[in-house]
Amino acid sequence: MGFAARTLVEAVLGPAAIVDPEGRVLVANTRWRESEQDGPLHAPEGAGLTPSIPGCAAHAGMINAVRTLTPGTPPVVLRCKCAASGQQTVRISHLETDCGDHRRLVTTEQRVVGPVDTNADDAAARAKSQFLALLGHEIRTPVTAVVGMVDLLRALPLQQDVREVVDGVHRSTHALKHLTDDLLDLARLETGRLNLERRPVALRPLLEGILEPLQQQARSKGILLLAALGPDMPTTVLGDPDRLRQVLTSVVGNAVKFTEHGEVIITAAREGDGTYVLAVSDTGPGMDDQDRARVFAPFVQADSSAARRHEGAGLGLALAARLVHRMGGDIDVTSELGKGSEFRIRLPLEPAHVRKADPARPLAGRRIAVIAPGPRSVQALCWLLETAGAQATPTVLADVVVRKLDVDTVLWVDDSHDPEANRRVDTIIEAVGPTGRALMISTTDPRTGIVRKPGVLTAPLVLKRLVAALNLERTGVRGAPITVPKLAGGRVLLAEDNDINRNVFRRMIELLGVECEAVADGAAAAEAVLGDKPYNVVLMDLQMPGTDGLEATRIIRAAGNTTPILALTATALHGDKERCLAAGMTGHLSKPITLPELRAALQPYLSGEAPAAEEADTEAEPEPAEAPAVCVDLGKLRDLEEQLDDRSLVVTTVNTFLSQLDERRSALSDALRRRDRNALRATAHTLKSSSALLGADPLASACARVEQLAIAEAGEQELATEVAEVERAVAGAVLAMNSYLADASRAG
Repeated sequence: MGFAARTLVEAVLGPAAIVDPEGRVLVANTRWRESEQDGPLHAPEGAGLTPSIPGCAAHAGMINAVRTLTPGTPPVVLRCKCAASGQQTVRISHLETDCGDHRRLVTTEQRVVGPVDTNADDAAARAKSQFLALLGHEIRTPVTAVVGMVDLLRALPLQQDVREVVDGVHRSTHALKHLTDDLLDLARLETGRLNLERRPVALRPLLEGILEPLQQQARSKGILLLAALGPDMPTTVLGDPDRLRQVLTSVVGNAVKFTEHGEVIITAAREGDGTYVLAVSDTGPGMDDQDRARVFAPFVQADSSAARRHEGAGLGLALAARLVHRMGGDIDVTSELGKGSEFRIRLPLEPAHVRKADPARPLAGRRIAVIAPGPRSVQALCWLLETAGAQATPTVLADVVVRKLDVDTVLWVDDSHDPEANRRVDTIIEAVGPTGRALMISTTDPRTGIVRKPGVLTAPLVLKRLVAALNLERTGVRGAPITVPKLAGGRVLLAEDNDINRNVFRRMIELLGVECEAVADGAAAAEAVLGDKPYNVVLMDLQMPGTDGLEATRIIRAAGNTTPILALTATALHGDKERCLAAGMTGHLSKPITLPELRAALQPYLSGEAPAAEEADTEAEPEPAEAPAVCVDLGKLRDLEEQLDDRSLVVTTVNTFLSQLDERRSALSDALRRRDRNALRATAHTLKSSSALLGADPLASACARVEQLAIAEAGEQELATEVAEVERAVAGAVLAMNSYLADASRAG
């Protein structure tokens, strides 16, 4: 055994050794040897193999456990009486090593004089969980500062080469954060202290959010990376978005890591009543039976040799499997060497009954032929197109060339670096004719490719980019700042003792267009909130010198002040959220927090509608906003440009609409507060008409419902609910229209 094995056993606080399948000790730490002074249990002799626990009644049980223990099974605990030292506890855990095909087992020893305390194990588990959580806090505190500063950098205009460096730092810091979170979650699962949430989860934004961080890795390999919902899938389900994201990130990230060419496809579909399957298929190297049997064991990679090509702690799939089981589902993998793998996650999900506007169908009436490398990618592309209202037809290149298809567009997957790609582009363009459209999805970065024809879209694909490309809409400029829309003003108090984090958070808040005052401890925070200046919301760090965040909150609430207070914490202790709410806080944010996450957390308190305390937990990463094409039908704006033959007039009209929105929203709120149904109806009607003209269909629909309810003299609560829907639709319309204006400005 090498240096790493000796380091491992020396790191264990108590007596520990590594044994072979016959129960013989190969390496032992000093605590193991010192324990022999109280009565020899083992007899290490030199550096060779030694007998294990001579004369101990646990010996036979230990040998049997060592021979039968397999990856993924929990540690075996044996207890016995030893004449020399009373009670003894022996723990045996599975360990994979890089020593050929040999299995090694870690054995730790605990001697207890007198009866065994059955509560000791629980106390030890609690201590371990507490230690890991505090360790997580110490790691997260500096990571918080790095994540915040990188987000500020990404919000600045940078040269493309500089932006690529900054994006690399961004990915690395998030990888460190995810590794820390995985270790903590694994500890919570082992001790039974991981709780699940149950709230609406929008599936498509969830899947697309998993693809985005993997896009550079996928493009560098030329991998087609797609995610799509089946036609029978609900758009929103009840579940824990954090844990679903964690499971899928692990499985999809693993597939991209090990796939060198081809495709990685994620699909979600119904399988029987109440059961849904999230499938991740790849064209990677595949696995044999032995690797499949141990792929969900912690700290294991299929290639565990010292020369393995892929780094990693081997935690991802193990944690994913345990989380899936904790959610009441199961996960399995089918694979064959050289033919890829497919992971299937079955979960008992329940559709969430959320009132939504009629789904946008920006590709309605379009007939699109689809050419892709394999049946999975063909299916995923067809599902994406059908979601947007198109009629998708799977086909092959030969059929496009040989016969006239009843389609207006051909969508196909290719590699912009392939010398033959230009020939295929010309062939397809000729086949579709002057009135048809040809759109190529490049699996590699087209900026460095040899294809110089219009109509090239880079994978990985999300629905809004695919729709924008098919509708000839601009999708943005590479290297542009990572922008986050400003909030509607307001004042925030930030209480944070770490000066680096305090400066970063304050700059992030100011970047969102919000005034920020910062203090360094809880006493100063309580004094500021109870002073003369009003604040829309307080961001309160929990661990501060003197008066901590919880005590400061209690002081504020005892004085009768109801200002919303959101906790900021870098710890991961079980019950943190509950303690925050019990102290009177409104919500709970976990560091590190990104600029979009911070915006999502602050927005409800700067728009007049604060959520109830039990619903205000924003610890999870927010779901990505719906595509602008969903909030505003950009096709209508393009049609207006053509009909009027005057883009500048349309741009002026959109600017006028946006400038009047605040006044319209205020008029709606005032009419609701005054219970003036006539004013409510008139304002909703006016806003409905202009919204519909400019393609803001969800906003127009929400206004129409307010108008109808006002005419029908509906109850105040029902009216308030619909006015809140108008507020949400306004936010989406503003985001989409600002995107349209930015594209129009860039296009000249």
